[in-house]
Amino acid sequence: MRAFRIELLHLPDPDLNPNKRLHWAKLRKAKSIAKDVVMGLVLEQGSPISPYANANIAITFVAKGKRKRDVDNLFASMKPYIDGLVHAGVLVDDDADRVSYTIHFERGDADNTIIEVKEVI
Repeated sequence: MRAFRIELLHLPDPDLNPNKRLHWAKLRKAKSIAKDVVMGLVLEQGSPISPYANANIAITFVAKGKRKRDVDNLFASMKPYIDGLVHAGVLVDDDADRVSYTIHFERGDADNTIIEVKEVI
């Protein structure tokens, strides 16, 4: 079973929160940046030889401080980052027939988002 892991070293961009009302151009730019960040991290490690046809994506959100966090909004903000995995060649697609998700939240010394992709055979 193949696996792939990247760390964003921050929580998802707050501009990607579905409750935030942004001008379409600013939202488009935030989505593009998020996708490019993931594609760059994948290229640093090297894309898999072939994309995973089926996978489980485990996302761990690590937040510093005691501020309340809504995990649903954090997860919804991840869509452009997951799209980056598709565009970088880690996943064939991110549709419901191919990908399942596991979400974790924990407190830590620094904000981070850890994305672990495991191939499902």
